[in-house]
Amino acid sequence: MLHAKLKNNFLIGLACLIASFFIVLFPLGGLLDYLSQASNDFLNRTGLGFADGEADPSFLWVLGGMMLVVTALLMFVLRKLCNLKQR
Repeated sequence: MLHAKLKNNFLIGLACLIASFFIVLFPLGGLLDYLSQASNDFLNRTGLGFADGEADPSFLWVLGGMMLVVTALLMFVLRKLCNLKQR
């Protein structure tokens, strides 16, 4: 029983992670670009990294962070919906 729940939760989490990639890139693309530029400005000011017009060192980190947040929100909403459905 525990193995079945773990497998289901893993598959739901993987589906939410894949969906979050498309949610972050397309509807939230403007926010992604803004946060990436803000992060690059911070890296340039502090000297921790060098971001010019061609290289964008923080884009993948911002993308990954936003994907994790969106995945957590999707899983939370799905669990709430499943709990309401079971009652």
